[in-house]
Amino acid sequence: MRIPFYKKLASYIYPIVLEHMEGIHHRNLSILLYQGQLMMSTTDAIYSYGTKYYPFGKPFAEMKKELPRLKSFLLLGTGLGSALKILQADYKLFPKTVLVDYDEEILSLSVKYMGLNAKQNVQWVCDDAAGYLHDNQEKFDLIGVDVFKGMFVPTSVRTDQFILDCTSALNPNGICIWNMMFHKDSEEAEYEKRLQSRFTSVVRMNYKVNTFFICRI
Repeated sequence: MRIPFYKKLASYIYPIVLEHMEGIHHRNLSILLYQGQLMMSTTDAIYSYGTKYYPFGKPFAEMKKELPRLKSFLLLGTGLGSALKILQADYKLFPKTVLVDYDEEILSLSVKYMGLNAKQNVQWVCDDAAGYLHDNQEKFDLIGVDVFKGMFVPTSVRTDQFILDCTSALNPNGICIWNMMFHKDSEEAEYEKRLQSRFTSVVRMNYKVNTFFICRI
């Protein structure tokens, strides 16, 4: 979707509301333009923030030397698709991508606003992340796990089965990035240990209230 220049300019002064809806799965779902970036927010969380979405911006910067070899990408928990937008806009990379989200309205907003499919190699899939991953037969070089309900990570994403399904969906030398939020230090330590039992390398990054894991098989 083409956004008028005057709105982009005004967004550096105050957020511009482009669209607002009461969704089936999310209340007060808003698309905002803020500081030139598209943001998707609900009452209690921000799910996307253009190329400034730090849950992937920080890990990508940490592994930037590896990014050019990654030709396929699975994103579980799409939001607007900020993770893919960062690869395209900041790194000029256009991997074949599958974007998965259980909310069809959010997927429609991603298609409408983000302009991600210039190379005709992006697919949007409406499905539960854990269910899609468990039934998946494809292999990917990069998997992004960004599944939230408000400020909480669903139980289905915390299971050993989900971790196993992630490793099974990766190509040799594949990488999985996890964006997590823990409410106890013991939960973070326990989950990191479980990741270490499945991946050969696990790098933890903490930033604000989020914990990121860069996992290599």
